[in-house]
Amino acid sequence: MAEPLAGCRRGNPGSGWPRSASKRPCRTGRRGRHRPESSIVSVLVKSTARHDGHLPHHLALAWALLFAALSVFWALGGETGLHPLETPDPTPLFTLVNIGAAALKAGLGLVAWLATREWRRRAVRGLLALALWASGVVCALYGVFGLVGNGLVLAGVVPVAGGVSRWYWYYVLLWDPFWVLGGALLLAAALRSGQPRETGEAGSGWRMF
Repeated sequence: MAEPLAGCRRGNPGSGWPRSASKRPCRTGRRGRHRPESSIVSVLVKSTARHDGHLPHHLALAWALLFAALSVFWALGGETGLHPLETPDPTPLFTLVNIGAAALKAGLGLVAWLATREWRRRAVRGLLALALWASGVVCALYGVFGLVGNGLVLAGVVPVAGGVSRWYWYYVLLWDPFWVLGGALLLAAALRSGQPRETGEAGSGWRMF
């Protein structure tokens, strides 16, 4: 029978080896192998957590781009039958106003997207968060005031010339809640932007400025 390896003590009571020598276990020659799949899973988990943290930003981006596309549609004379200001023959001023509104709405989406990037300068992160807070408050308040005002008109509390038209229902059921939704998404994105996030490894080169 082959002798035990040098310095290896199994501590078997019947082997003749002293018990005090059994402190270090024998090595069988098998070493722990590195599992690449474990590192892949870790990267996927971190990536999923990072994207989940940016969910309000992505939803705010989708809201802003949808609203901007609708303004362009109106500027070109498109009609949905859901807004009283739609016209198939827009004036130059009407077109200019809607194109400007589309640019502002798309800008809000751009700010929401930029806030998902890793910025080295704290001032840049602060300005993006401030823009999200300000725009979120404005959009939310605009929608809330619209809901209250148009709701009072529908309730008969506030009289209007010409009587109550169906457009007030469209405002209360569609447009005012849409503004509130956008404000809530922008505020949620601003809140997430103010929280510390796990950054990439030093020297990874994917963070900006």
